[in-house]
Amino acid sequence: MAKASQRQRRPTHVDAQNGVPLNGPIHHQSDVLVFVEPEQKESGAIRHAQKVAKAFGGHVVLVHVMQPHPAEGGPVDPVDWDIRKQTRRKWLAGLAGGLDDDPRRAATVELLEGPCIAQIESHLEGRQDDIAAVLRANGQDNWRMRDTACGVMASRSAAILMIPQASTIKMSDTYQRILVPLDGSVRSENALPSAATLAKTEGAELVLCYIAPEPGLSAFGTMDPEATKLRSEVTRRNTQAGQTHLARIKNRLAHHDLKISTCIVAQGDVRRALVDTITDQSADFVVMATHGESGHRDVPMGKVASFVLDRAHVPVLLVRHRVGRAENHAFEKARSEGARQPVGTDE
Repeated sequence: MAKASQRQRRPTHVDAQNGVPLNGPIHHQSDVLVFVEPEQKESGAIRHAQKVAKAFGGHVVLVHVMQPHPAEGGPVDPVDWDIRKQTRRKWLAGLAGGLDDDPRRAATVELLEGPCIAQIESHLEGRQDDIAAVLRANGQDNWRMRDTACGVMASRSAAILMIPQASTIKMSDTYQRILVPLDGSVRSENALPSAATLAKTEGAELVLCYIAPEPGLSAFGTMDPEATKLRSEVTRRNTQAGQTHLARIKNRLAHHDLKISTCIVAQGDVRRALVDTITDQSADFVVMATHGESGHRDVPMGKVASFVLDRAHVPVLLVRHRVGRAENHAFEKARSEGARQPVGTDE
């Protein structure tokens, strides 16, 4: 398969007012590389990767990393190793064969050999335009501690797709509601192009969600009437700013001919409120940025994104923020009177 740098780039449509790309995940076609482990016996959950790859003009690649078992020690028997390789190739081919899709978009398979994390990072280093996908095992609280997940999270891929194994789907099924969490920051808006592309392809409704953060008042002492009133006022202002912000985004996406709704959660722990909102809104897919307003670039993803990955019962596409990209807010020229401007738009 050709390297990412050799693939033909797709043209990108741009918001004329702000120069914001709105029709692709990272401005080009992207394959979805699904890193699978031997425990994966069926292809139902992997079809989510097919849908994402189709939306972004790419293909699905099933990748497995073979590494010697730590208990073996000493040199590996080449004959035994070759037998294992043949067995793994047959297993990968079986998974690929279970993906009912257009033959022109048939999934391919790749078998890597060596230390798992290092192999994944090295493999994705040359494919930073692509999406790395991993499956979260049912009832596995420590799934991200496994080598395969660690390698995917530590990679420099354009995005990360987490798929719960229990979330099976048929290619004939379509997503009905795609949730996009936004907090008013530049970085959270990185998810919008990918979300709009997937929603357009699937004919899904785009649900723009804003969760007002808890007012930052000290818990020391008694909450007197003044403090209670102040908390209520901060919550009201945050909610009003969120409503204004989502209305502007909805207006800017109107020319994409998408069905768009908005969702405001007045306050609460943002992480838990977001997981609850996924269920309350009957969302069957989530697209969000790896970092929001409070995120730091020196970690792979923020606390909210990490929390959602561990608990969401639907697939989550985490779009990375590209270092070096001009941080132009998608709605930096917008202004409102009365309510505080969303984070990142104040002068």
